[in-house]
Amino acid sequence: MLRESDPVEETAKELDGILARLVECYALPHTRICMQWTKVSRESYRDEVVGWLEDYARSFGRLPTKTLADGETLAAFARRRLDAEIARILRGEHAAVERSYGDLFG
Repeated sequence: MLRESDPVEETAKELDGILARLVECYALPHTRICMQWTKVSRESYRDEVVGWLEDYARSFGRLPTKTLADGETLAAFARRRLDAEIARILRGEHAAVERSYGDLFG
């Protein structure tokens, strides 16, 4: 017998995909717009990217108050997933962020 997919788990998968693309589709374009006029350090550039991600994170409170199988809410899942991306950025391990800085400032 085939098991029907859980709508909350499917929503979490979709949310994970959105968060995986968020840096390149949202944070980096906004960062480039704001920082293209004056060369900044890599750390400042990374901080600006993170700032845009934190702005986006404010929307997590609007997510449905549904709980995943492990007891985590969608908002907590999104925050945990975003925190992992932020940590990679701040360590200089996010290739797209590092490439963007290099493209902008050489």
